[in-house]
Amino acid sequence: MPLVVYNLDSAIQSFFAEAGASSSRFQCDEFVCQRYGGRIQPATIQGINSYTAIVGPAADKVVQFREKSSLLDTAMLKLAKDGDVVPSGRDLGWIGDTSLGYPALAVYEMEKLPGETFVMKRMSLEAQQRFNAVRDLAGFFAQAWLKGKAAVSHLIDLPAIKEECHARFKYLTDKLPESFLPVVGEVQDVLPALIDGNYPLILTHSDLNEMNILVNLDTGEITGVIDWADASILPFGFTLYALENVLGCMNSGGWKWFDNAEELRDAFWKDFVHKTGVSESEMRLIELAAKAGILIRCGTPYDARFPGMIGTRDPSTEEYRYLDALL
Repeated sequence: MPLVVYNLDSAIQSFFAEAGASSSRFQCDEFVCQRYGGRIQPATIQGINSYTAIVGPAADKVVQFREKSSLLDTAMLKLAKDGDVVPSGRDLGWIGDTSLGYPALAVYEMEKLPGETFVMKRMSLEAQQRFNAVRDLAGFFAQAWLKGKAAVSHLIDLPAIKEECHARFKYLTDKLPESFLPVVGEVQDVLPALIDGNYPLILTHSDLNEMNILVNLDTGEITGVIDWADASILPFGFTLYALENVLGCMNSGGWKWFDNAEELRDAFWKDFVHKTGVSESEMRLIELAAKAGILIRCGTPYDARFPGMIGTRDPSTEEYRYLDALL
């Protein structure tokens, strides 16, 4: 499989071409210049459904232009904001003249968190820096577990969550190659326990990948978790694939674990258990929830009706390579 090289300008051009919006990149940049002044710097990694720029004389703000189909829920963002690793944000309205039938773009302002995306730093991290990243990731998940459903009780729609999860696993049962069905069955057997209302249901990032985690360039410590579009309420553990992304990476030759991956994994779980005090039975459910998240992310197609369970955007790609590696 050939190695795909990311190109920033192409990514930005693709967004405006595919969005078919009434505003061009020039008009978006002009909006930013008039409002903030200073230099406009496109974010190093762009999202599929947005154009993001770092702005202001001090380069301390981020302005994001998003398609109507991928709006940020600022109430969810406020809920996610806890500590220093989630940016605060606000809605700035819309840009674009829709009189010709082209859609406008929603505009959001967020504080710029320090650090660089993990995907840009991953291969150059030293041993201690990796441990720092894993420790902070354990803290991020421990905080989510401890807050649990109490923090989001007013947002929990248990029947809808059950319907969503069962629909995804029906798809997996019908579509995945036979070799994956034993693990699908294993998760299906425990799925009722994950959505019985007693297991923690948490605010879940829809795409907790290595592009949405920021790290300190010198220490490897996590400085931010960004892009909370489509966050939703799901059982704890559905985004633990984030740990796997810290322990290895996919390249043209397939998945490669880092040399000290098992040592890092042990450090993660030791720190998580220390912070949460989870029991052995709870750990078993967490492990299966993690498998559920990997199956959904790497084995089902993307569907905008299922926020928080992003799936695979292009079913023609070799997405099953991730299932082979991570399961």
